[in-house]
Amino acid sequence: MPHPAPPKPSAWITATLRAAHQLYDQPLILRDPLALRLLGAEREAELRADAQRQQHPLAAAMRATMAVRARLAEDSWHEAHANGVRQYVILGAGLDSYAYRAGSASDAHIYEADLPAMQQWKRDCLRAADIKEPANVRYAATDFTASALLEDLQQQGFDAARPACCSWLGVSMYLKPDEVMRTLREIADCAPGSSIVFDYCVHRKQLSDNERTGLDFVAASLAGQGEHLHSSFEPQLLEHMLRHHGFRQIEHIGPEELSARYGAKLSGIFRMIRATV
Repeated sequence: MPHPAPPKPSAWITATLRAAHQLYDQPLILRDPLALRLLGAEREAELRADAQRQQHPLAAAMRATMAVRARLAEDSWHEAHANGVRQYVILGAGLDSYAYRAGSASDAHIYEADLPAMQQWKRDCLRAADIKEPANVRYAATDFTASALLEDLQQQGFDAARPACCSWLGVSMYLKPDEVMRTLREIADCAPGSSIVFDYCVHRKQLSDNERTGLDFVAASLAGQGEHLHSSFEPQLLEHMLRHHGFRQIEHIGPEELSARYGAKLSGIFRMIRATV
C-alpha cells in the first residue's frame, strides 16, 4: 500500500528527521523503532542513500533538536505516569509514534489532538505500515487557530477533572501569539497537577548573530514550502504570561541543560518549557 502525501510539509520534515536519527546518530537520543516504517519503504530507501547530506552539521543539528524535544516530552510523561497520571495528550501529534510502540503505558488514555486532515493522513500511514491502532488511543480533531481544545478532547473522553500530561512540539511557532496563549489557557484549566511540555521560538532580539542567521534560514526554508513562523517570545515575558493564566510552576529547560542531559549540542533558537498547573 503506497504511503499518502502529508497535508503539511512541517509534519513530514519532523517525521523524516525522526527516522534519519535512527540511521545516522549514535548513541540514539530517541529510540523509535517505528519511525522508518511510518515513512514507507520508498522514503526509507531515499534516506539510506542520503548519507553524505545527512552528515552535514546543519542536518545533524536539526535531528538533534527534534530528538531532544521528543525525548524530553516522553521523559516528562514517564515521570507523570510514575506519579499516577493516566492521561497523556499529544497536541499536534503528526506522525508521533509513542502510542504505537510496545509497552507504551497501556493502562493510560492517550489523546492525539491534530487537524482532521493530519489525523487522516497519519491513520493512512499507519495502515500502510501495518501498524495497529491501540485501544487506548483517541483522536481528537482540533484546530489550534479556531477550536475549543478542551471541548474537542472531552468529546473523545478526556476528563479535565483528572490530571493530564501534555506535550506540544513543533507547533507554537506556526501560530499567532494569541492562538498560542489560548491553547495554554485551556491546559491551565485542567486539574491541578496537569502539565505541558512545549517548545517555542525565542524572540530574535535575544538571539546571537549566528542564531539569528539560523532562524532566518529556517524561516526562509519553511516559507518556500508554504509554512510560516508567526510567533516568538522572550522567555521571561512568556513565563509571566503562563503564571498569569494559572500555571504555578514554570521550568525553563535551556540548551545547556538539555545538552548535558542528552549529550547533544543545541542552539538557543527554539527553547523548551515545562509548565505545571
